Amino acid sequence: MISREQPGQRMPAYADDLERLLRLRRTYEERGPGLLAGPDTPLPVVCTASILFTDIRGFTRLTERFAHDPSGLLDVLNAHLKKVLRSIAICGGQVEKFVGDGVMATFGASGHQPDHVDRAMAAAIGLIGANEALNRRSAADWGFRLEVGVGVASGPVVIGPVGSADRSELGVLGDVVNVAARLVTHAGPGEVLMTGTVYRAVANMLQSELTNQSAVRGRSGSLEIYRMALVGGRGDLT
Repeated sequence: MISREQPGQRMPAYADDLERLLRLRRTYEERGPGLLAGPDTPLPVVCTASILFTDIRGFTRLTERFAHDPSGLLDVLNAHLKKVLRSIAICGGQVEKFVGDGVMATFGASGHQPDHVDRAMAAAIGLIGANEALNRRSAADWGFRLEVGVGVASGPVVIGPVGSADRSELGVLGDVVNVAARLVTHAGPGEVLMTGTVYRAVANMLQSELTNQSAVRGRSGSLEIYRMALVGGRGDLT
């Protein structure tokens, strides 16, 4: 398993898993949807990673606004996504997929990143700030503001091909993926919701409040959920 181990610990197994992970990524880049076609498909890899989901608040209302101008909607969305993707890339994240107006990204699932939690939180803060900068430049012309929320969770995931020989993609699956996807649906404008695991890893850098012990829909048990609010993208924390 790829984890935050001290140098020298479990190096043979670690190096083997890291090589398998990199090979899996390379194979997908080469084959794309044909990842499962052929006898030499790389085996799935289990590792510890941080998952980030982000999307636009009120996107349904935004689509209604552009009901007669779908091309305009695409222009606005791509202007926003350009900022999001840059923030993720700067922090060393891997964009796994687009989900409508949202993005799923991983940190620590494409190479050696023992600081993957820090990177995920830096990306979350960065993309909210970048979106605010976009609003300052474009909101007057658009006639509206884009508001975003972020959900971050960290833990074990499995990375491997999902689908069939006819069509497949590289999937990242695990409980933390589901949790991060649920958290983003509850994040308000300019907010990052994170699990207790994430909070404790970055607590020395951030001030966040424990919202409550709550259940995540579709998942048994409750979770510690922390909220970080970046007012106006300036980093004012509550």
